[in-house]
Amino acid sequence: MRLHATLRATLAAAAATLLILLPPAPAWAHTTLTKSDPAAGATVSTPVAAVTLTFTEMVKQQASTVEVTGADGVSYSEGTPRSVNKTLTQAVRPLPPGPVTVVWRTAAGDGHPLEGRFTFTNAAPAPTSAAPSPSPSPSAAPSSAAPSPAAAEPAAKDDDGGGNAGLLWAALGAAAVVAAGVAVWQRRRRIK
Repeated sequence: MRLHATLRATLAAAAATLLILLPPAPAWAHTTLTKSDPAAGATVSTPVAAVTLTFTEMVKQQASTVEVTGADGVSYSEGTPRSVNKTLTQAVRPLPPGPVTVVWRTAAGDGHPLEGRFTFTNAAPAPTSAAPSPSPSPSAAPSSAAPSPAAAEPAAKDDDGGGNAGLLWAALGAAAVVAAGVAVWQRRRRIK
């Protein structure tokens, strides 16, 4: 009877150690969108060159899409979105006046899929016909393409599993407590 009490106490100590060592917030919390620029429901009066989404944690660039659609039903997204730290940025061509819909999809660092949609109103003056024809548009493409590889590097560094180190140490600590409990149990068993 005393043997069972010792074994139960050891297992309870191991469970308590796991609960203490495992941080609850990162294990059960999911990444969420905290803000956008332009903000959902906002009316902008200056031309929008990009839509920026900010999350609570880093997201995976390779799993991200951002579709920016004008009132005319045309997509104004230009290229692929860039991810830097907790921010996802989608370049856009000059937007027409009126409601603009942003539909986004990405994946959190843990692989959890995220998606959402919001609208804002573009009250900026319509672009003149002379604005799109000069060559700033082609020169803008290389400059936005150049930061993309550098922006991809931080996202790749986040996939190294660094967040799992705490979980590994907690599991090792719990295993040590259980092993110590079994050793005590076997020692007492031999003494009797």
